[in-house]
Amino acid sequence: MHFEEDLGKKDKSTSLKEKLIRLNSSIEIESFSLKVDENSINKFKESNVLVDCLDNFHTRYILNEFALKENIPLVHAGVESYYGQLTTIIPNKTPCIKCLFPNMPDKKEEFPIIGPLCGVLGSLEAMEVIKLLTGIGDPLSGKLLIVDLKSMFFETINFNRKNDCVVCSKYF
Repeated sequence: MHFEEDLGKKDKSTSLKEKLIRLNSSIEIESFSLKVDENSINKFKESNVLVDCLDNFHTRYILNEFALKENIPLVHAGVESYYGQLTTIIPNKTPCIKCLFPNMPDKKEEFPIIGPLCGVLGSLEAMEVIKLLTGIGDPLSGKLLIVDLKSMFFETINFNRKNDCVVCSKYF
């Protein structure tokens, strides 16, 4: 959703808002840009669904715990290179992000992402949100969709809540 002229602009949310309004001028969009941390995340308390499009696990863990504490469903996607993953966390019902990734992966300053992968995972994430909001279909709760666009391989695996999870055991 960003064009070449958007390169170097700090505020991606304004850029995205401009594009979405150009697609549909009758919609109303509230955009804001903030660094998500333990304090600022409270801005999302009134959300119906949280969508993880983050590029680091530190913030992802903050979002995960907030979703559980506030009882808000969380749709997670992660991408790198030709590979992606997607799951939906339902507080008090499914395993959480920390169950799936108990140890924070090493931080990479830069990692390659092939553009179409973001489009595929973003569309799948949007579909998960639609399923949650409408109650139609089965979300990927307790399941992880693994996507390999290099081989055009999609696999869904089940994963369970860890009884010793330091995060969701506080909220179960």
